[in-house]
Amino acid sequence: MGELVKREVQWVPVLLELLPGWFQVFGLGHIYQGRIGMGLFIMFSYWGLQFVNALLSMVLIGFLTGPLTWLFYMVTAPMNANDYKGE
Repeated sequence: MGELVKREVQWVPVLLELLPGWFQVFGLGHIYQGRIGMGLFIMFSYWGLQFVNALLSMVLIGFLTGPLTWLFYMVTAPMNANDYKGE
């Protein structure tokens, strides 16, 4: 109890999520790991949510939810890619 577990970071998939993420492309780290379905799901779900956020920008709420969606994907996609054990 209270024991720290040291995990090794898988840098290639994490960087493949972070670097293209600055250009609104997520899921490449998962595709690199061979999880093509998951990578494409992350990619298209992000673009779909940003399309909804663009529509919501007409009523001003999209200007808040758009950056929050990007931030959510910038945090969770690399974490998810790093947690994959290759099974």
